[in-house]
Amino acid sequence: MRRFKVKIGEEEFDVCVNRINRTFYKVRLNNETFNVTVREHGVVLPKKVERREKKVEVVEGCQVKAMLPGVVTKIIAKEGENIKKGETIMILEAMKMENEIKSPKDGVIKQITVKEGERVEVGDVLAVIS
Repeated sequence: MRRFKVKIGEEEFDVCVNRINRTFYKVRLNNETFNVTVREHGVVLPKKVERREKKVEVVEGCQVKAMLPGVVTKIIAKEGENIKKGETIMILEAMKMENEIKSPKDGVIKQITVKEGERVEVGDVLAVIS
């Protein structure tokens, strides 16, 4: 693993680069990890690298967390709605596959903490069920 300090404008970033194979790298940028593929004609980067300063006040209850980094493509359940164990709350696109995020228990959706089109990381709270 190689470590760098990169300055872009006035911002400084800590970057760690880990080569997995000839074309695939894991890049860690300020504590966020991205998969980067290098192709013949340049580097293919993730859609958007943005600083995550999102602060969500999560209400008490059973937290449904992201198990994969990805983008929320569709929110099916609505706050205040009754939900059964195994029902789909939302769709998360990760590595070009659609993953159904399902309710781990029967209850009521107390809070949806993300929006469609939002990028999430592993461990981010997506919803809270009472």
